[in-house]
Amino acid sequence: MSRRARTSAIASKAPVLGAAVVLLGLLTYPLLFTSSGFEGDWEHHLWLLWHQSLSLQSDHFPSLFLNSSYSVFYPTYAFYGGTLYAVGGLLSLALGGAPVSAYVLVYVLDFAAAFGGWWWLGRMAGLGSWLSMVPGLVFVTSAYYMLVIYAQGDWPAFTGISMIPLMVAAGLSVLRADRLRLGAAFALASSSILFFGAHNITILLGLTTLALAGAATVVLVPDARRQITPRGVARLAGVVLPAVLLNAWYLLPNLAYGARTRIGDKVSEGPASLRGTVGLVSLSHLFTFARTGLPGPLPVLAVAWVLAGILILPWGRRDRTWTRLLLICSGVSLLAAIAMTHVGLLLALPRPYRLIQFSYRLEIYVVLALCAAILAALALARRGSRRARVWTWMAVPVCAASLVGAVQQLGAIAYPGQDRYETLESYGQVETGDNEDFDDASAPAVSAANLPTLLFPPLGVHDDRVSGSVRVAPGTLVATNIAAGSYMVHITGAKAVGIDPRTNLMVLQIGSGDGGTARRPGPALASTAPVAEETISVSTSESLPIVLGRVLTLIALAVLAGGLLFLAARRLRRFGSR
Repeated sequence: MSRRARTSAIASKAPVLGAAVVLLGLLTYPLLFTSSGFEGDWEHHLWLLWHQSLSLQSDHFPSLFLNSSYSVFYPTYAFYGGTLYAVGGLLSLALGGAPVSAYVLVYVLDFAAAFGGWWWLGRMAGLGSWLSMVPGLVFVTSAYYMLVIYAQGDWPAFTGISMIPLMVAAGLSVLRADRLRLGAAFALASSSILFFGAHNITILLGLTTLALAGAATVVLVPDARRQITPRGVARLAGVVLPAVLLNAWYLLPNLAYGARTRIGDKVSEGPASLRGTVGLVSLSHLFTFARTGLPGPLPVLAVAWVLAGILILPWGRRDRTWTRLLLICSGVSLLAAIAMTHVGLLLALPRPYRLIQFSYRLEIYVVLALCAAILAALALARRGSRRARVWTWMAVPVCAASLVGAVQQLGAIAYPGQDRYETLESYGQVETGDNEDFDDASAPAVSAANLPTLLFPPLGVHDDRVSGSVRVAPGTLVATNIAAGSYMVHITGAKAVGIDPRTNLMVLQIGSGDGGTARRPGPALASTAPVAEETISVSTSESLPIVLGRVLTLIALAVLAGGLLFLAARRLRRFGSR
């Protein structure tokens, strides 16, 4: 392509780009132009990003643990969003130690990834630049998508959800291309890293939705099967597998030890929570135009528009591929809606699905499949019959209603959170932030009442190591402020005896060797042993999941970096030879 042709192509896309910037600016206005935090866990995730950035600054590797005055070695990052907090921490350091700016920037990039991914899919489907905006607009303005950020403040879930359209678009591009290209490879790698490194429940439900839609497409759409080649699959795997393994530093400990944590052990509470909240997804809540409360209504006009398209769009032999894709995506959306409103179906699935807590989490997958159905219907309508043209023009009021609803939703947002910079100041003394989700649920219960204490200073933990001294007789039980299970930390000079159920903190037996667990000592040992100064050291466990996870992460990082550098060099050579 000549320079003049490239300039003309860029100029032709300028109005579409401008419209996209205005749309995303409107939806992210509260993030960019207010100083307040928002509801839910918004400020908490900001604080966790900030702590991980401090760990990266001092230790040059992301930590599995959070340290506060409540406890040390609390394994937050081992079980929840480890890579996302690390990426946010690195971005904060790159911006000169600016965690708030990094946090907000990732939110904005999430919006851009979701909208851009849908636009890319539309262009691959043969739609024009303006029509390609329709699925993405419906998605990013949907009530639940916006509630996740502004009402729940669930940064990891929002990021994981936002990566799905971009990951699918980039994956299809890599699968169908004649060779691996830098832009598609980078988009696929970055979106895959964040999807698999942000939120466990989103990984589970997102992969389930993609697997159902993908399997149905391969079985029922011959044209789709013909586009799957061994070379394409190899290229896809060559990018996705290292991207997934980049998260191994926290995913392997998560998989190995997640069931031993308090939240992973809540088997009985999962069904109760699902049944107790199913009323939030009643039809009266889902099919309304009032965007209030959780989980928010479905995009009702978009649903009606797709149903009308199924009835009036052409079903000829030439359109068999897009007709089948429309029916598949509509079916997946309907299936997700049925599972969301009938929790008995979720409870019949394997154990992980019973731990999703709230069935309304499935609403975003109803909307995701609905937007895919919109894309398929628009592609089906390209033949240009009168009915198809009328149906296509109905996208204008559908998009307008979606945008107006989003603006009304933004206008109704309260700003209950404290100033985001005050959040960092208030947490700057490491005063709070722990919860009970990742406490050890597998250790024996041992009361710490009336025991001597050994408190490790949170600011004394460096490179995930800390030491402290206590003057007691060998064999004495000591209460500590260690929050991790014994499988997550290595202790020298003492053994882990159990967990105090009242405080959820570790009780140690002093002078009993390195690591492991021990029985409570008898009175004879405690009474006859001389008192002495005992030094106790705590560090990250060297168990196989932790060590192997770090090794795989470093290998994956080297593979991805090397591959992207190779593609960049090849592109520069091609550009220079023109």
